[in-house]
Amino acid sequence: SVISQAKTLNYTPKSAIAPTAFINLTVNQVADSSLTVPKFTNFMSEAIDGVNYNFVTIDSTTVNVSGNTAVFNGLELKQGIPVTMRYTVDSATNPKYRFELPDANVDTTSLKVTIQKSVSDSTQTTYTLSSNYLSLTGDSEVYFLQENVNGNYEVYFGNGVLGKQLTDGNIVILSYIITQGSLASGANNFVLMDTISNYSNTAIQGVIAASQGSAKESISSIKFQAPKSYAAQNRAVTKEDYITAIQQN
Repeated sequence: SVISQAKTLNYTPKSAIAPTAFINLTVNQVADSSLTVPKFTNFMSEAIDGVNYNFVTIDSTTVNVSGNTAVFNGLELKQGIPVTMRYTVDSATNPKYRFELPDANVDTTSLKVTIQKSVSDSTQTTYTLSSNYLSLTGDSEVYFLQENVNGNYEVYFGNGVLGKQLTDGNIVILSYIITQGSLASGANNFVLMDTISNYSNTAIQGVIAASQGSAKESISSIKFQAPKSYAAQNRAVTKEDYITAIQQN
């Protein structure tokens, strides 16, 4: 009932947030002119309270190679396990175009939503999270996010008036990470678990230890924040508006 009430106030409860760390990665004996660390490359952290945590890159990063060495400075890692879900649009079975992220500890800030035209047409378009209904048109390539009654998040799309409407046969691709929140905070030593384009001679230096992770927003927090968010209406004018914005971010 709290989630339902929050929805009427246009408030989306905050998901779990993955701790973020930054490293310098050096790859040696590289024969290519450039090198790319792919999205969702896996790293394993040092033990925190006896547990090692998986970290991944959120985006792909490419650098030029100099002297057979590729240096990735300030490479961003987030704690979590990568997941990719694919759904085929069918208005007969899913007329509201709602697609669930079936993991309770998803980090929605890592969510990437891509629409592929069809099985036979691999053309893809990246959709962005809608934050302002007033700016939307029928061609806006946006998605909306909400928490459902099961406590999981779900993505839904426009109706052709507010946001572009999907068509049958489109493929919805949802990629994100499942995180354990703040448990991995403090990790600053990592081991590369994958090879980078078959190169395995690497060195890693911790730059900024993992921090700023958090658990999914609690029911009591939703009760407190939703009315304040509704009152602020995304403004930053009064002192109370600023307090609300800081608490929510």
